[in-house]
Amino acid sequence: MELYDLHCHILPEMDDGSESVEMSVKMLNTLAEQGVRHICFTPHYYTHKESMEDFLERRQSCYEILKPHIPEGIEVCLGAEVYVTDIIMNNKSLKPVCYGNSNYILLEFPYNTSFEGTSYDFLMRLINLYNVRPVMAHIERYDAMIRNPKLLEDLSGYGIKFQTNANSYLERSTFRKFKKLIKYGLIHYIGSDAHNLQRYQPDRYKEAFDLIAKKTSPDVVNGIIHYSKKVFDAATN
Repeated sequence: MELYDLHCHILPEMDDGSESVEMSVKMLNTLAEQGVRHICFTPHYYTHKESMEDFLERRQSCYEILKPHIPEGIEVCLGAEVYVTDIIMNNKSLKPVCYGNSNYILLEFPYNTSFEGTSYDFLMRLINLYNVRPVMAHIERYDAMIRNPKLLEDLSGYGIKFQTNANSYLERSTFRKFKKLIKYGLIHYIGSDAHNLQRYQPDRYKEAFDLIAKKTSPDVVNGIIHYSKKVFDAATN
């Protein structure tokens, strides 16, 4: 399998992820050994703590430091895990924090968000005002989402996609919840969300895909890879 990782914190000294170039390279090699050849760097962008201009300047600086050390055979793009607050509306465009050249954007909301009422309206405003295609990060952290496939179906109708973390599949109770969502085609991407070699470590990334193929169908894995390729191609073209 040629795998994609659309969510990780590998850029050195950028956020609460990798602490050094050496650690970043180890993380990249760990993913590469499992067949991951396409990686999107998605450092945290906390919209209420930092201007977009400052975030982009830091991200570029960290990327330039890492760039000469990226192992051969790995293709990368820049993105962000955007923490959504009201302040995000102060930006004229969200294009700079989308995945590369695409209009896909990885979003993180407060985990108690219901995605109904006010929060639902806010999400729709983001889509309509900024012409972005939201990818909801690690949906297993939102009770409102993981317990309510109908909500995901509704949001999916607006082009919203859903990402889950690879390590979550290795937890039996979480995998059971995922199976229903997988059955209805409501999980589109898997990411490592790797922060370092201890926290959300990337060393069992492929194991999640193997488990999904075994417990559901290889077609499910192929579908996730297809969706991921579509985002990465849009980001890098």
